[in-house]
Amino acid sequence: MIMMTCTKRNTNPLNVFEDVFGTLFNDSIGSLAKATQAGAWSPAVDIVESTDAYTLTADLPGLTKDDINLTVEEGVLTLTGERKSEHSGSKEFGHRYERAYGKFSRSFQLASGVENGKIKAEFKNGLLKVELPKVEASRPFEVSIAE
Repeated sequence: MIMMTCTKRNTNPLNVFEDVFGTLFNDSIGSLAKATQAGAWSPAVDIVESTDAYTLTADLPGLTKDDINLTVEEGVLTLTGERKSEHSGSKEFGHRYERAYGKFSRSFQLASGVENGKIKAEFKNGLLKVELPKVEASRPFEVSIAE
């Protein structure tokens, strides 16, 4: 379940204008704003395979290591966390909110050839990198052909 605090936007005529025209033209910014209001967001993730491992990289700008959790259970890697709004309780009036806030959860089925006990994770400059080493038997190798 994703929960977040939203500021009521339709009290500002500029926001009403943006809502109407964003919906009419179905622009990505209008869609992002709607998703942000609903609390639906998830970090972008890249998964790359090399001969020795899979590497998952997640964009988590503005978060700290303490804001995220990474678990492996029954062959599923789950990334959860929360980005808290900087605006809640503020006396300032927001004109545009496009950055997403709230809780998120992403789950990935691990290949059977992943060495679960050797998974390593590193969080630096808003990027989470998770190295998922392959089991020796699942690594590709060349078979020599006898004459």
